[in-house]
Amino acid sequence: MTRHTGLPTVEDVCAALAALHAYAETTRPPTVLALAQRVGLSNTTFRRHFPAIVAQMKDSSTTHHDLGPADGAAVRGTDRLAQQNARLRQRNRELSEHLALATAEIQRLSIEAHRLRGECAALRNVSTIHPRRPR
Repeated sequence: MTRHTGLPTVEDVCAALAALHAYAETTRPPTVLALAQRVGLSNTTFRRHFPAIVAQMKDSSTTHHDLGPADGAAVRGTDRLAQQNARLRQRNRELSEHLALATAEIQRLSIEAHRLRGECAALRNVSTIHPRRPR
Protein backbone atom coordinates (compact mmCIF):
# COMPACT_ATOMS: atom_id res chain seq x y z
CA MET A 1 0.00 0.00 0.00
CA THR A 2 1.28 3.45 -0.81
CA ARG A 3 1.72 6.22 1.67
CA HIS A 4 -0.18 9.42 0.95
CA THR A 5 1.95 12.51 0.87
CA GLY A 6 0.90 16.10 0.47
CA LEU A 7 0.78 17.45 -3.05
CA PRO A 8 2.87 20.49 -3.92
CA THR A 9 1.03 23.69 -4.66
CA VAL A 10 0.79 25.16 -8.14
CA GLU A 11 3.23 27.84 -7.04
CA ASP A 12 5.73 25.15 -5.97
CA VAL A 13 5.39 23.44 -9.34
CA CYS A 14 5.82 26.74 -11.21
CA ALA A 15 8.93 27.52 -9.16
CA ALA A 16 10.37 24.08 -9.94
CA LEU A 17 9.58 24.59 -13.63
CA ALA A 18 11.33 27.95 -13.61
CA ALA A 19 14.36 26.33 -11.98
CA LEU A 20 14.41 23.63 -14.64
CA HIS A 21 14.17 26.25 -17.39
CA ALA A 22 17.12 28.08 -15.85
CA TYR A 23 19.30 24.96 -15.98
CA ALA A 24 17.99 23.54 -19.29
CA GLU A 25 19.84 23.85 -22.54
CA THR A 26 18.31 26.25 -25.05
CA THR A 27 17.49 23.43 -27.50
CA ARG A 28 15.84 21.09 -25.01
CA PRO A 29 12.95 22.28 -22.88
CA PRO A 30 12.43 20.41 -19.59
CA THR A 31 10.24 17.32 -19.71
CA VAL A 32 7.15 16.58 -17.64
CA LEU A 33 8.96 13.61 -16.12
CA ALA A 34 11.84 15.82 -14.98
CA LEU A 35 9.41 18.30 -13.43
CA ALA A 36 7.46 15.52 -11.69
CA GLN A 37 10.67 14.13 -10.22
CA ARG A 38 11.75 17.61 -9.15
CA VAL A 39 8.57 18.10 -7.07
CA GLY A 40 8.74 14.55 -5.69
CA LEU A 41 5.79 12.96 -7.52
CA SER A 42 5.47 10.08 -9.93
CA ASN A 43 4.83 10.99 -13.54
CA THR A 44 1.27 9.64 -13.47
CA THR A 45 0.35 11.44 -10.24
CA PHE A 46 1.80 14.69 -11.55
CA ARG A 47 -0.15 14.41 -14.81
CA ARG A 48 -3.36 13.59 -12.93
CA HIS A 49 -3.16 16.55 -10.54
CA PHE A 50 -1.57 19.20 -12.80
CA PRO A 51 -3.05 18.68 -16.31
CA ALA A 52 -2.96 22.39 -17.16
CA ILE A 53 0.77 22.62 -16.50
CA VAL A 54 1.37 19.45 -18.54
CA ALA A 55 -0.63 20.88 -21.46
CA GLN A 56 1.24 24.17 -21.21
CA MET A 57 4.60 22.37 -21.26
CA LYS A 58 3.54 20.28 -24.24
CA ASP A 59 2.36 23.36 -26.17
CA SER A 60 5.51 25.32 -25.46
CA SER A 61 7.83 22.44 -26.39
CA THR A 62 5.95 21.76 -29.64
CA THR A 63 6.07 25.37 -30.76
CA HIS A 64 9.71 25.61 -29.68
CA HIS A 65 10.76 22.82 -32.05
CA ASP A 66 8.38 23.53 -34.93
CA LEU A 67 9.64 27.04 -35.62
CA GLY A 68 10.83 27.61 -39.16
CA PRO A 69 13.00 30.39 -40.53
CA ALA A 70 11.47 33.80 -39.82
CA ASP A 71 12.45 35.44 -43.11
CA GLY A 72 11.32 32.56 -45.34
CA ALA A 73 14.84 32.13 -46.72
CA ALA A 74 15.95 28.72 -47.91
CA VAL A 75 17.28 26.67 -45.05
CA ARG A 76 20.70 25.16 -45.60
CA GLY A 77 21.00 21.38 -45.50
CA THR A 78 22.68 21.28 -42.09
CA ASP A 79 20.09 23.62 -40.57
CA ARG A 80 17.28 21.50 -41.99
CA LEU A 81 18.87 18.36 -40.57
CA ALA A 82 19.34 20.03 -37.18
CA GLN A 83 15.66 21.05 -37.11
CA GLN A 84 14.56 17.59 -38.18
CA ASN A 85 16.82 16.05 -35.53
CA ALA A 86 15.35 18.31 -32.84
CA ARG A 87 11.80 17.35 -33.87
CA LEU A 88 12.69 13.66 -33.85
CA ARG A 89 14.32 13.94 -30.42
CA GLN A 90 11.21 15.69 -29.06
CA ARG A 91 8.94 13.03 -30.56
CA ASN A 92 11.16 10.32 -29.08
CA ARG A 93 10.90 11.95 -25.63
CA GLU A 94 7.11 12.16 -25.96
CA LEU A 95 6.87 8.51 -27.02
CA SER A 96 9.13 7.48 -24.13
CA GLU A 97 6.84 9.31 -21.70
CA HIS A 98 3.79 7.62 -23.22
CA LEU A 99 5.51 4.24 -22.90
CA ALA A 100 6.30 4.91 -19.25
CA LEU A 101 2.67 5.88 -18.61
CA ALA A 102 1.39 2.77 -20.38
CA THR A 103 3.78 0.55 -18.42
CA ALA A 104 2.66 2.07 -15.13
CA GLU A 105 -0.99 1.60 -16.09
CA ILE A 106 -0.42 -2.06 -17.02
CA GLN A 107 1.33 -2.65 -13.70
CA ARG A 108 -1.53 -1.00 -11.81
CA LEU A 109 -4.14 -3.07 -13.68
CA SER A 110 -2.20 -6.30 -13.08
CA ILE A 111 -2.03 -5.65 -9.35
CA GLU A 112 -5.73 -4.78 -9.25
CA ALA A 113 -6.67 -7.93 -11.22
CA HIS A 114 -4.62 -10.08 -8.83
CA ARG A 115 -6.35 -8.50 -5.84
CA LEU A 116 -9.80 -8.99 -7.39
CA ARG A 117 -9.08 -12.65 -8.18
CA GLY A 118 -8.11 -13.17 -4.55
CA GLU A 119 -11.28 -11.49 -3.31
CA CYS A 120 -13.39 -13.56 -5.73
CA ALA A 121 -11.81 -16.79 -4.55
CA ALA A 122 -12.31 -15.78 -0.90
CA LEU A 123 -15.99 -15.05 -1.49
CA ARG A 124 -16.54 -18.42 -3.14
CA ASN A 125 -14.60 -20.30 -0.47
CA VAL A 126 -12.45 -21.81 -3.19
CA SER A 127 -9.04 -23.17 -2.36
CA THR A 128 -6.24 -23.26 -4.85
CA ILE A 129 -4.77 -26.73 -5.31
CA HIS A 130 -1.07 -26.51 -5.81
CA PRO A 131 0.62 -29.34 -7.73
CA ARG A 132 2.79 -31.68 -5.72
CA ARG A 133 6.46 -31.02 -5.65
CA PRO A 134 8.65 -33.89 -6.82
CA ARG A 135 10.63 -35.51 -4.02
